[in-house]
Amino acid sequence: MNFDLALEEFRRYLKQNFDSKDTQKTYFEGVKLTLEGKNLDALTQRDLDDIDIGLKERGLASNTIRVRRAAINLFCKTILKRKDLHLKIPWQKPIHKEPIPPEEIERILEVAKVKSKLDYALILVLYDEALRRSEVCNLNVDDVRPKTMELYLRDSKTGNNIIKMTSRVANAIDDYILYERRPEDPQEKAIFVSSRGTRIGEHFVRDHVKDLAVQAGITTRVHPHRFRTSCITHLFNNKINPEIIRKHARHSQLRQTYEYDRPTQTDEADVIERVFVKKDDLNNDDRIKATVDKYIKGEITKFEMQTILDVLRPKQLKNEGELRGYQ
Repeated sequence: MNFDLALEEFRRYLKQNFDSKDTQKTYFEGVKLTLEGKNLDALTQRDLDDIDIGLKERGLASNTIRVRRAAINLFCKTILKRKDLHLKIPWQKPIHKEPIPPEEIERILEVAKVKSKLDYALILVLYDEALRRSEVCNLNVDDVRPKTMELYLRDSKTGNNIIKMTSRVANAIDDYILYERRPEDPQEKAIFVSSRGTRIGEHFVRDHVKDLAVQAGITTRVHPHRFRTSCITHLFNNKINPEIIRKHARHSQLRQTYEYDRPTQTDEADVIERVFVKKDDLNNDDRIKATVDKYIKGEITKFEMQTILDVLRPKQLKNEGELRGYQ
């Protein structure tokens, strides 16, 4: 099989099955960089193992190696039709970024509101809308739909999405566009433009967030994604329906959303005390059964049931396929 033709077929497959252009590019380049020059017809598992060893020896980041493995697996499965060729991708425990406390969010917003309308709108879309840094940079003026209070996200990590705007986000964007946005080109589509009048980049977002946090007296490191983490966690802490949170976060599976549900130790103790007061004679299996029974009867919420079960039984990580092409 000709490598260039196979690679072109892989490009077509990625375009048909992945909405994110970043994912398409990453997978395509991953296969090109690792398999170029290989005889695809004579490719063996040992060849893949050698490639894997080479990736480790080069000192690449662990996540980069994981994505390369996933790309190779997908290429072998879909283009070469070789299910016998497969690189194992170990489960990686999610690294939770700590949310920013609500009072610190408010302090940053206060500083941003005084500094500029751009900074205020920028922080609000990162926090209220749980946007990723790249999604903020890609926003266009016509992506804002004030009549329906919706925000249209194009070509995001999870494809195209429509999310609800809070009233303060809609007002902040409107104020910025009306009074402060000065594009160099009258045809510029971007909502957020730099002092030069051109679309802002990810470094712009990072630097502004960092500066605002410092001015607000925040001593911990603050970066754009922490606002997304904070938004999801704070929604959980306010007992919002998890399915609503999942849709707002644009997660494909609810289990991804639950990773941000972090009750405090005090919350855990209060729930357990309320459910199991005067029942110290129960063993863990009995307690688990009693917890599920109480949930079925409607005596406790799903959040409370999950909190108790997390404490009573060992947590087991399940490899459910983090990236397409892992299996």
